[in-house]
Amino acid sequence: MPPMRKHQVSITRLTKYFRDHYDSHPLTEESPEDEKERYARVYLIGMIGGVFFSKKSSNLLSCGWLRIIFSSWEEMGEYSWASACLAMIYNNLCNASLKAVREVNDAIFIVQFWAWEHMPWLAPAQRPDRDWPIDHPLKR
Repeated sequence: MPPMRKHQVSITRLTKYFRDHYDSHPLTEESPEDEKERYARVYLIGMIGGVFFSKKSSNLLSCGWLRIIFSSWEEMGEYSWASACLAMIYNNLCNASLKAVREVNDAIFIVQFWAWEHMPWLAPAQRPDRDWPIDHPLKR
């Protein structure tokens, strides 16, 4: 397993460890349920630590998140993930307003998507010629 540092685990090393494993043992429809669940939890680690609650200075995830990620699916569904994301965004924006700070954490893309939805004149131009597959989730 990847090494831990100060009660944190490296997201890059963890996902590389599992990616190497799944490259040699790909996940299929016939894979056992526990294997599929393990794959889903590693994906969640990448999303939580690498996208929604990332730190600009590192790719380390606190072990406190691991306790939540490896709890039952029902318990994970009880958390208010949207509120946690919003609190993180507010924290990032507050930190970004400081004079010494030159960049904002990665989760700021959520603010950008919100702005595009609520202020469409800021959004990039739609490409009507784009050929999406029929069942693609982005097709309107």
